[in-house]
Amino acid sequence: MKRIYDREAVEACLQQTGYAAQLRELREQLFVTQYEKGEFVTSPLKKEQYIQIIVQGSLRIYYVRDDGSVYSLAHEQTNDLLGEMELFRCQSGSVYAEASDTLTCLALSIAENRDRLLASCLFLQLICESLTRKLEAITRLDAAPATLKQRVLTYMRYKCAGGELKGLKQAAFHLHCSARQLQRILNQYEAERRVVKCGKGAYRLLERDGGEG
Repeated sequence: MKRIYDREAVEACLQQTGYAAQLRELREQLFVTQYEKGEFVTSPLKKEQYIQIIVQGSLRIYYVRDDGSVYSLAHEQTNDLLGEMELFRCQSGSVYAEASDTLTCLALSIAENRDRLLASCLFLQLICESLTRKLEAITRLDAAPATLKQRVLTYMRYKCAGGELKGLKQAAFHLHCSARQLQRILNQYEAERRVVKCGKGAYRLLERDGGEG
């Protein structure tokens, strides 16, 4: 993520959003964030929390279950908000937002501005509208079709610390398969050099950002 604090750039982005009135009292706290395609905008691993408004580009929000199934929550576009749950001190450990292309956002720190944000009726109206849209999307959720082999990669990438799967039986339980099925898939990935065995019942993912196959 790249941060830009130039006041002219911030003001230009603010005018593009159409939210100048709602954010008038927070102008001095705003900055611009830029992300490359495939970069995580939010994830459980990110410690810093921001309210972000999409100025240009788009992103994909998805939820990864313990069995490696992926649910697409939304495809956010210009003027959509991120960080609503974090504003209310809630954060799901399984929700990811990933830039679909080069992404520019207007941002401000939640920790430094929480009280002012919660005291602004105009801003809270934006939050309510954004959460309502996402709630509507959640009611229509369907898991993206995926084979067991694909889910194993997803499980390792998002649910295993450092991409390292430890313990075949426990992993097989989460993936809803047998340890024998899981071992066979891991052997295939090892032959394809997508994972490496690093101990008894332990495998590490070699490609953290590639596609699933």
